[in-house]
Amino acid sequence: MAAGIGSRLTEVSHDQPKCLIKAGEETLIKRIVRLCKDRGLDDISIVTGYKAKRIEEEIGENVTYFENPFYSVTNSISSLWLAKEKLDDDLLLMNADLFFEPVILDKILALKQDVVMLSDSTRIETADYRFSFKNDLITKYGKHLSNQETDGEYVGIVRINKSFVKSFKTRLKEMISSGKINDWWEDVLYSFIPQGSPINHSDIAGHFWTEIDYLSDYHRLQDWLARPRQKNESTSLSLAEGIN
Repeated sequence: MAAGIGSRLTEVSHDQPKCLIKAGEETLIKRIVRLCKDRGLDDISIVTGYKAKRIEEEIGENVTYFENPFYSVTNSISSLWLAKEKLDDDLLLMNADLFFEPVILDKILALKQDVVMLSDSTRIETADYRFSFKNDLITKYGKHLSNQETDGEYVGIVRINKSFVKSFKTRLKEMISSGKINDWWEDVLYSFIPQGSPINHSDIAGHFWTEIDYLSDYHRLQDWLARPRQKNESTSLSLAEGIN
């Protein structure tokens, strides 16, 4: 999902889509595409909106693009709907303004549940979008949850297996048809929770990740990238990222 403007980050994005902010020598979105392709994920789609051509120039022709021309007056559920033809097999859905250690991608690819949303149980007081858990299931969700109700923060990466995709796509269509064009795409999944359909989470506590929504997120990333690492840690990260 790469349609947003990122208006809170113009100081570092310089009016470019925020997924083009650099993490080291690579932009956020180019790094995500590389990590996916390194793991054999070749059917990659990017939903663009704000300055769409700039993203296409950055990534090139080795992915599929869907452009949301109404990005300024809709939300991510509308962007996903425009890519509905791709909702027919196992899916990995994520936001394009993410930085994460490669092991997080390996972790979610190894999971077997029908639907899994990644979470981080170490993020409570500073959590943005919050989850309550009962064992492996999400029971409550939203920015309104108190610290006492919060068991972890949503990471922004979701796996949906083919066995659930038809139900997911049907619910997505129903929500779009009812005019919910300003919802988040994750709201499609949350709509299953009150009716008892299991929406799982998987905790990636201990691994670094950040979604770049605010300047503080950007500074957290830069601090992490600048952190001295022990030799074995650096070697492990380099191998995971496919760096020679």
